[in-house]
Formats: sequence, C-alpha cells, structure tokens
Amino acid sequence: MEDLGAASDDQVILAWLVAEIESPPFQTYLIGDPPKPSHLARALALARNGDLDSGVHNAERRRIIASAHGFGRGALIFAGLEDDITWRRAHASIADVAAMLYSNRNATWTNLAPATRTVAEGASNAARVFAGDGTNMHILSLARAICHADPTPTLAELICLRLPDGKISLLEGHTRATAIVLEGHKLPDGVDAYIGQSPSINNWAYL
Repeated sequence: MEDLGAASDDQVILAWLVAEIESPPFQTYLIGDPPKPSHLARALALARNGDLDSGVHNAERRRIIASAHGFGRGALIFAGLEDDITWRRAHASIADVAAMLYSNRNATWTNLAPATRTVAEGASNAARVFAGDGTNMHILSLARAICHADPTPTLAELICLRLPDGKISLLEGHTRATAIVLEGHKLPDGVDAYIGQSPSINNWAYL
C-alpha cells in the first residue's frame, strides 16, 4: 500500500458523504420523518460541490456523518474510539483491498466471510453464500457496473482503520471493496483509501 500523505477529518468526511449520497436508504435517512426533502437537497449539494475551504460546509458535512455513523462521537461504527483518529491517504492495490477485513459490527459481513473476515473471502462467496438482506445483490450489481463501464467508473475512497496487529479493517465501503476485488482486472491501478490510526483502537467495539 502506497502512503500518499496526511489527510484531514474534513477530507475523510467528504469522501464518506460522496460514497453514500446516492444510496436510497441513506437518502431516506436524510429526508427524515416527518419528511424534509430540503435536508436531502442540502446534503446532495454538500457532496457534489465539496468545498473543503468552507468551514460552514465542513461543519455541515461533519454533523451529517457524525449523526449517521458516530464520527467523532465514539458511537455506532466508531463505538469505543476516542475522537483521536489521525488519517493518511493511501493508494491500495487490489491485493491490498482483498486483504482488508470487514468490520465485526454486522452479521451480514461475518456471514459472507466466516472464516477470515477478509474481503477476499467475501468476494469468493458473494455469488453463493447468502449474506442477509440485499447485500449479495448490491455487491454483484456494483461489480457488474464496474465490469461493463467504459471508461471504468471513478470509485469513492475506501475508509478504513489500522488495527493493533497492523491489519486494515473497513469502516465504510464494504460493498464497494467486495465488488472491487471481484472485478479487479478492470482496476489494474488499484484504488484510493483513507486509513485511520487511533491510540484508542484497542477499545474499538468491532475488532
């Protein structure tokens, strides 16, 4: 994995929002109940016109990702972590992505890769082991899109944590990482990722 230098929380949060903004469940979450479509419209603008020099925009994006995923709050996918993560941008080969681990938060991913929790195992099982909900369909649909796209689509960065043993666990991008490994021949140059490192990693709930 090639290190590309330090990254800020704001960069990671923007990448996270970009990765999720087209997801119907995430859009439903943003609209809320009672529905406020203006919330979705604002989030779409913040994702599609990402101005990292705007403190106001950065704060709005942080509120969205903190609320939805616990970023900086030690909650949800960040449960057990202090607000102490430092980030590096990296370029990952397909082999690097295959070696990444699924987080241990959701049975969907441990069902797909029960022996090792690696993306490689999940990719090998995606078409034959039912993971639960619509995960298999989402993986295979994205893999098909990558396979048939010309040119190959630009994919959002994977967002990960470095574990105490040096291995890399996904925080965001489980489906995307699995599809990337399935269609690695279409991505010979690899993909980009953000890798977080936290002094409180031993307390992470999803090791």
